[in-house]
Amino acid sequence: MSKQCIAVFGTVSIQRYIFQSNRLKENIGASYLAKHWFDGGLIDSIQRTDTSVDVNMWNSYMKNSSMPRPDGAVDAAKDVNVIYIGGGNAALLCKSREIANKVVKTWSHDLLEKAPGLRVAVGYGEVTDSFQSAYRAALDNLNLCEEALPFGAALGSLPVVRTCPATGLAASAFSSEDNDVNEWISQSAASKRTQVGTGKNPGDAQNAITTEFKSVLKDEQRFAIELDKLGGSEGQSHIAVVHADGNGMGELLNNVIDASQDNNEFLHNLRAFSVSVARLSQSALKETLQYFQGALPKLKELHLSKNIFPLRPIVYGGDDLTFVCDGRVGLHLAAYYLQKFAEGKIQVLGTCQSIDACAGVAIVPTKFPFAQAYDFADALCGSAKTRRREENINNEERIGSWLDFQIIQEGVTQSITGLRTEQYRSLEGQKLHQRPYQISDSWDNFIAILQKFQSQRWPRSRAKGLLHALKQGPTATERFVKGTQWRNVALPDVSGIDDNAKKSGWTGGGPQDKSTPYFDPLEALDFYLKGFLPNPSEASDGGNEKGEKQ
Repeated sequence: MSKQCIAVFGTVSIQRYIFQSNRLKENIGASYLAKHWFDGGLIDSIQRTDTSVDVNMWNSYMKNSSMPRPDGAVDAAKDVNVIYIGGGNAALLCKSREIANKVVKTWSHDLLEKAPGLRVAVGYGEVTDSFQSAYRAALDNLNLCEEALPFGAALGSLPVVRTCPATGLAASAFSSEDNDVNEWISQSAASKRTQVGTGKNPGDAQNAITTEFKSVLKDEQRFAIELDKLGGSEGQSHIAVVHADGNGMGELLNNVIDASQDNNEFLHNLRAFSVSVARLSQSALKETLQYFQGALPKLKELHLSKNIFPLRPIVYGGDDLTFVCDGRVGLHLAAYYLQKFAEGKIQVLGTCQSIDACAGVAIVPTKFPFAQAYDFADALCGSAKTRRREENINNEERIGSWLDFQIIQEGVTQSITGLRTEQYRSLEGQKLHQRPYQISDSWDNFIAILQKFQSQRWPRSRAKGLLHALKQGPTATERFVKGTQWRNVALPDVSGIDDNAKKSGWTGGGPQDKSTPYFDPLEALDFYLKGFLPNPSEASDGGNEKGEKQ
């Protein structure tokens, strides 16, 4: 008799699939396809196999992740029970390996037809003694599949056919846009654009996000599907690509798996954990969107398009988030999201627990390659996580949300580390930047300094002069500061900055150990609008949802 089998579904090279194109519409469509086929699309494929599936238990957790542990976590009459779905991954409990194979076969066929280019992997674990051990085995097999080389090689376009400008594959579909840009594109690109549709005829991706964040949008307002609708002005606009990721999620998941005493408890703990993480991320995003909506009337510098909400979530639904917005609001909104994320709770083994996240913000010209901008944002998020680990090396709780950012000009091909090594040293050898910053700690000082430089006592020309002096080093900075003092203009005096920095612009011991708290705010001066409140902690609540309550 065949044993029960747990099948765990995941994606391979998902970032490349989503951010392969420089067209925002294709990025949005790809993200929607990846999300849909690990959620409703997967359920549809199961049902098409004439296989009975139970989603009621999972839906109960979706409504209330803090629900009491049920007596029976599995409907034994069903061929397939959903353990969890959504957020780019899924896990199913099947009556047998044969049933799991049938489901995967049908689902894979649907993907090839309706989401070409989306690479996926599935790991199996047969239930021999417990669901925990089977789930562990499925995860291990999934990891092996994800790390393995793809079978064969992708067939690109031939010299005698048109080439898709987005993917480099054979162009076999004709695309017609609202702005009269008609072109031949590949099936992969076409499937992504179809999900978004046009402004006049929105597709499934637009309809889904409009419904999900209906409480945020005003009447007839919709999310942007083009980068030039995010609020910038023609010829001088920048966008901010923001990527945030929860901290320590793998360790928490391991605790959830290992601590369960029996199969029912395992399923209960895993479902509650999965749902609460997704709800927390969505709640923090919704509050950020609501806050931004309320701030829009004050942000006079934004060039708003009629009925367009000037921020676009691209990846959301799990513990990670990627969104794009005008370059002058990305820093503030990223910090606001991190703060709201840290205020919420998730369910870990029956208790409400706080978690935090890190984020990277890449500010780039609008025409900058989008895939490369995302890679920078991802690397900056990794930099923030590294700094968090270093700062908490002797702290068992490892608390703190951190944010790193970089302003990147056209033509930059270096890594973040290489860029900072070469260009973020003064002529005397001191490191110029102090980022990453901890939210509601060093970040508040950073914002306070920046806004002091935006005051009338520090006109733009004088601020740029100080930036140039800092690049020269402490000696040139000291001369510049003395010159400003003769005009009764002092360096910004905020809490957390020692007296040496206030007098000379630099702090620290020996010549090579000095650092400056002023370079980062000065560099970001053009990328922080005055209409925002002094810092996220002083902003009013954008909504009522806070993830799990204490």
